[in-house]
Amino acid sequence: AAEGAKAAEAAEEGAGRFRVKAAGGCEGEVAAHEAALEQSRTSISLAEARLDEAEAGLAALREAAEAAAAAAEQEFFEPDADDVLEENFPPGRRRFEPRQLTEAEEAAVSEILQPGNLAEKLFEINNTPITRKDIATLKPLEWLNDEVINCFVELLRQHASEAEQAGEPLPKVHIFSSLFYTKLAESPEYTYANVRRWTRRAKVDLFSRDLVIVPINQGNMHWTLGLINLRQKRFEFIDSMHGSDGGRLAVLRRFLEDEHKDKKCAPLDLSDWQDVIYTIADTPHQTNGFDCGMFMSRAAEHLVRGVMVDFTQDDMPDFRRRMILELAQSRLAH
Repeated sequence: AAEGAKAAEAAEEGAGRFRVKAAGGCEGEVAAHEAALEQSRTSISLAEARLDEAEAGLAALREAAEAAAAAAEQEFFEPDADDVLEENFPPGRRRFEPRQLTEAEEAAVSEILQPGNLAEKLFEINNTPITRKDIATLKPLEWLNDEVINCFVELLRQHASEAEQAGEPLPKVHIFSSLFYTKLAESPEYTYANVRRWTRRAKVDLFSRDLVIVPINQGNMHWTLGLINLRQKRFEFIDSMHGSDGGRLAVLRRFLEDEHKDKKCAPLDLSDWQDVIYTIADTPHQTNGFDCGMFMSRAAEHLVRGVMVDFTQDDMPDFRRRMILELAQSRLAH
């Protein structure tokens, strides 16, 4: 019995030592887990700090982008004092210098201008065919015809639409074809009903635009440009020969009133809108009798791009070849 008691005591002592050892082992594991947890907390704190820093950087980038867009919009509509030649000026204050065509592009233009069947269709833009006869009007000393003008207008529309969809800080523009003004004012007199559906078919609200550009073919003899500048509340007239508007701004004013009454079902007060006829000090001047169509088209392009209308007569030969390339490629050249 005594021996049995001693054996039990020894077993209990061993069990006690085992429990102490086991407890010590668990304490070590707990300490290790606590250390790992503390390390994880430190890592999380560092990650949160980095996340806060990244979010602050992103917010700064967004603010800078918004400021840049606002500055670009202000630059378009509010030029620096040094840029203003007179009280009135066309929209757009950034300069645009078209790049020179490459040798390959020049060769392609020369190939297009080769003699051939004048009825041959060379390319097509928005279901409008461009024939060799049409392209021949882009040779030196020739008047541009309506087909060339309107196909170029389509390229301007395309460029404006792509820029707007991309969020570029350019003016929101709508451009009518050369037929618009004739239908509106010369059939044989002012008739709003002739163009009443034009904006509905184009799915455009003119009053959401900054600029409305109206090419005008004056008596099949001279091309000019009318502008409805909704942002600055002005009706504007650009003529490369710098003549009178001949009452055309009054026509555009009457059209805008009728358009607002028809589409918005309310009268439009234009009493504080100005009429602006640009002078030779404001816009490029033509010095021959056949480049008016090119002057008008390039003025429209510069307005769409939001840049200064500041080219010269010397640019016309290059502009003609450039337009051939643009029509062939169905997009404006960069």
